Amino acid sequence: MANARVLRAILFLLMLFSTVGYAQGTPAPDAFSYDSNQVTHPEWYLNVSKWSYFAPARVAMLSSVVIENTADVAYKDIKIRLLYSSYTNPVAGTIATDTTVLPVTVPPKSKDTYLKGGIPIGAGKQDYKVTDIEVLSATPIKD
Repeated sequence: MANARVLRAILFLLMLFSTVGYAQGTPAPDAFSYDSNQVTHPEWYLNVSKWSYFAPARVAMLSSVVIENTADVAYKDIKIRLLYSSYTNPVAGTIATDTTVLPVTVPPKSKDTYLKGGIPIGAGKQDYKVTDIEVLSATPIKD
């Protein structure tokens, strides 16, 4: 009789513990997965917020840019498009564009100033103003 009670108690405890599960943490998604938006669409995560532009002797120079990276992935070789405007007659508004690759590496989750020495980006005029810089693409770097 006592053995039957002990056996029932053990059976009850086994059934009780076999139905209880333990929570397991789900692994974080891989930011560098080839189907991740951070890899396929870096332009969504890179933002050029400030820049310095000048045109000495008809050569357009981009002397500094502030780039913010909100992704968990580092990027290099950032391809950008500059939109030029002119406020002089006979043409006003966006008049030209230029595309170039910035030779910089931007770490993940960062905001910094790059190109402090400047780079030439093509021909330009002193009355041109850069009104916007768009990020077109970038090369993700796997850690």
